[in-house]
Amino acid sequence: MENSRAILTQVCAGHRPERPPLFDVLLNETVITHFAGHPLDGTADTDVVRTGVARALDATYRLVEPDTPGRVWTDAIGNECRSTRWGHWVTRPAFSTLEEWAQWIARDAERCEALRMPDVRAEESLSSSKDGAVLLNCTPSTAVNHACYDVCGFETFSYLLADYPELMKRWLRALRRERTRHIALRARAHDCPLALVFADIASRDRLVFSRSLLMEVGFFEDLAEICAECHDQGLRVILHSDGYLMEVLPDLLAAGIDGLHPIEQAAGMDIYALRRRYPELLLVGGLDVTELLRAGTHQEIRQEARRMINEVGTEGSLLIGSSGEVDESVPLENYLAFRDEVLHGSAVA
Repeated sequence: MENSRAILTQVCAGHRPERPPLFDVLLNETVITHFAGHPLDGTADTDVVRTGVARALDATYRLVEPDTPGRVWTDAIGNECRSTRWGHWVTRPAFSTLEEWAQWIARDAERCEALRMPDVRAEESLSSSKDGAVLLNCTPSTAVNHACYDVCGFETFSYLLADYPELMKRWLRALRRERTRHIALRARAHDCPLALVFADIASRDRLVFSRSLLMEVGFFEDLAEICAECHDQGLRVILHSDGYLMEVLPDLLAAGIDGLHPIEQAAGMDIYALRRRYPELLLVGGLDVTELLRAGTHQEIRQEARRMINEVGTEGSLLIGSSGEVDESVPLENYLAFRDEVLHGSAVA
């Protein structure tokens, strides 16, 4: 959208722009095609998604193309996967025993330990925008997040931690080297002043992993390294985690994060209380997608969006969006009401 980069830069610098930037991930065919002006019919889906996102948002961290539901494929690890329209599920793991997993993990740890750091001078700058919408290119995962959700799955990860604790700790340390390489290649402050770190450690009302376990496996140390590496490149760091984070928020802040996403009201997070307690924290997302955006009236959606702008965004430091993703459950008319209120609603002086 118009002035997206300038507005995002102002917010990241601690200034209040003329309006808060719209930040989200679009996994909604009706919304995307409305803004793109072309259907997702398989003929030019890449361009349609990019155009739709560029016209609807100021910033995003994912450009997701629709897939063919039911398509079966095998990933790089060997897991058999089945596609949905906007994602996929593992239907058959690559390995059937913990011993097989442990053997693969030992090999992967060796791979990561042998990685060479890139000569970033030889790397081309990544394109971070499409017609004004800013794409966050620097999106590292914490080692725990990658190992648990991208590789093993939660149940297998938990069993491996119990049965092979030293191997798992070695692997998590090795994965940090791969993440450092990602940051070195993708941190471009002149393209985008933000990094978003994946660290899904919580669910509704509670942590998924206990604080003591997170400390034992080096999660906070890992996060502190990520923040330092991104700060050295001039980026502010947004931590992405669903769920209720208040139990470990002091630890997250001590590690160096600059903001939170997506701030799930349905999980017990209170964006207004966060703003009162942490006036300089970048708050990203926040508008309830579990109930309000899906089933609220246009007036209710507008009222909550306006309240958030006036109470949370008074000093800047707000990138407004859904408390997750704009998926297929959000009616187009509801999303348009929200977006229109952000762009054209009457602010309180």
